Amino acid sequence: MSRPRPNPPRIGPLTHVVLMAIAMTVFLVIMLVRHEQARANSPELVMAVEGYDPRDMLLGHYAQLRTPLHALDPDRLDGDNAFEAGEPIFVTLEIGEDGLASPVSLHRDHPGTGLVATGYVRHAGDRVRAQFNIERYYAGRREALALEDRLRGVRTDGEPENGPENEPGNSQVRVILAVPASGHLLIKGFEIDGERRIDRVW
Repeated sequence: MSRPRPNPPRIGPLTHVVLMAIAMTVFLVIMLVRHEQARANSPELVMAVEGYDPRDMLLGHYAQLRTPLHALDPDRLDGDNAFEAGEPIFVTLEIGEDGLASPVSLHRDHPGTGLVATGYVRHAGDRVRAQFNIERYYAGRREALALEDRLRGVRTDGEPENGPENEPGNSQVRVILAVPASGHLLIKGFEIDGERRIDRVW
């Protein structure tokens, strides 16, 4: 007469929760490691940056940024000139004598060579308005507010700064970007008055 086999031990609800938490933590760590490796090992460029309208610049704990990629003029750039909202866009970048990167050509398909930023078209008209996932910079409230003020040309005492160096496009704040092979740009930090300030993930 055979003995009945014992039932396998059941995993309780608490164990399920713990295992799920461990799996999610491992997944997040892997994603952070890959993100940091992409930032550290990809080509780097510096781009001019300014802020949006100061009445609507800060929502929560991020500052809104605008770069030369914000509004692209197909008539002044090489490559394709017909785009539709929602489709991918590939922008070839070149670094000028001032050390800043700027767009030189637009493409509906990846051109295959060069520094290429990958985004998607939000609006297509006389100018192509595209998004590249660098339009928001997340930070603590204090850091985001300080960056917002600096992009507006406001001193720490609250008084506006004057002079051509603080006109739009001449800001002494520049964004430092990593350009992975995928073309999906990553913010590494900022260059403020010539000083590099790189974000640290760890």
